[in-house]
Amino acid sequence: MSESAAAWVILTSRYGGDTRQPSEGDLAQAIDELLNENIAGTTEAAYAEHPNAWLRYGFSEGPVLLLEANRKRTVTFSKFSDQDAPDALTAYTVRNMERDAMLSLWKRLAKGEIEKIVADYPACGW
Repeated sequence: MSESAAAWVILTSRYGGDTRQPSEGDLAQAIDELLNENIAGTTEAAYAEHPNAWLRYGFSEGPVLLLEANRKRTVTFSKFSDQDAPDALTAYTVRNMERDAMLSLWKRLAKGEIEKIVADYPACGW
């Protein structure tokens, strides 16, 4: 997967909104929405119902890489054979990841910097 290939990027925020080709600001906002649980009147059950946000990087006819971030600061790296595949080929989880590290990962994925991600997380299976 080279950075020059025609890739698409989709951010799915905590409450289900999709943003195609998200900006760095969109990524930061989605991470903050995930980690800052201080909305007046919102219960723990409501936060627990929507615990994740995703960033997908893929190709029309090829692999899809997914970084799923959880409100408990868990990040799961998944790789799918294509955008229609129901099951991941690989899955790798990192727990207790700091906000800035989560955001850095998302930025790298959005830019297609797969080699840099693999260098930092070689066990991810990408």
